[in-house]
Amino acid sequence: MTETLSRQIPAAQERAKERDPYFDNVKFLTIVLVVVGHTWAQLRGYTAEHAAYMVVYGFHMPLFVFVAGYFSRGFARDAGKFGSMIATVVAPYVVFSLLYRAELYFVKGVHFNAGDWLAPHYLTWFLVALLCWRLTAPIWSHLRWPVTSAVAVAVLVSGWYLTADSTVSRTVSLLPFFVLGLTLAPERFERLRGRLHWWLGAPVLLAAFAAFYLWSAGDFAKSLVPRLLYWNEGYEDMNLALPVGVAGRLAAYALAVVLGLAFLAVVPRTRTWFTELGTRTMYVFLLHGLVIKLFDYTGLLDEPAVQSLAGQILCTLASIALAVVLATRPVTRATRWAVEPPVRWLIRTPAR
Repeated sequence: MTETLSRQIPAAQERAKERDPYFDNVKFLTIVLVVVGHTWAQLRGYTAEHAAYMVVYGFHMPLFVFVAGYFSRGFARDAGKFGSMIATVVAPYVVFSLLYRAELYFVKGVHFNAGDWLAPHYLTWFLVALLCWRLTAPIWSHLRWPVTSAVAVAVLVSGWYLTADSTVSRTVSLLPFFVLGLTLAPERFERLRGRLHWWLGAPVLLAAFAAFYLWSAGDFAKSLVPRLLYWNEGYEDMNLALPVGVAGRLAAYALAVVLGLAFLAVVPRTRTWFTELGTRTMYVFLLHGLVIKLFDYTGLLDEPAVQSLAGQILCTLASIALAVVLATRPVTRATRWAVEPPVRWLIRTPAR
């Protein structure tokens, strides 16, 4: 979902010269959920907040990855695009790895070894995963059953020992959603979109909230279910036998698909005030982590006033406002050096 790719016109819209506002609406509302979800992760949830948190975590990253896959279809067809990842993935990874570590060093006084400065930290795991997914794009596009194959790889590899917060675990676990977006024909997505209506999606999301609200009283929902939806652990790390782990992972996939479709159904299809902001979602994704971690490292989020119900509501509204601000033109112009570093001079132009 990089800035460069977001400028591509979906193949399904060949009949029109304009961008389809629906995709930009999806991208912006999805990134808002990502920011809100990461904010809620720093708060001690009330039952209602915990239920909403579980609904959001049930599909927000899978949908984010699906959209990334959908706008990465060119990598399956054109090997010349691989060079662009130096500017859109590798360079931003280096910049933000250094920024996240520098923030931790200057705010918390944490010292690192030289090799730690470029190790994946917080949100930079996504750039590593995106690089891996795009590099394998031609393979998935040549398989007869790409999504089924990706699911099989994910559920089996998750049986190996994968440590918590492992970039490898997230890369493997979320792979099926990238492959689904990568290989879903635009025409099929158009037909699917035609069957999605807000009056179908809204009740599903409300029912999911009610189910998690009732379930949140139990220890099981507060321990195992979130761990399955974080996508960052293998079965052994969750103390699950292989059959139970596979069943849990498949259930998490099913939940993500159902909730993701419900969310897609309620997204506006026409141009809105936030449609243009949806063209700059990678800025929001990479920059908001620096803001959230700043408040986390300074201890502000641990203040009783912040952890109160009123404080959590204000934090939620502030996180939405943060997503809007980070997607505005002044912010993107000021931070383009970090999100889109000027390194295209390193890329060799393919011979024609």
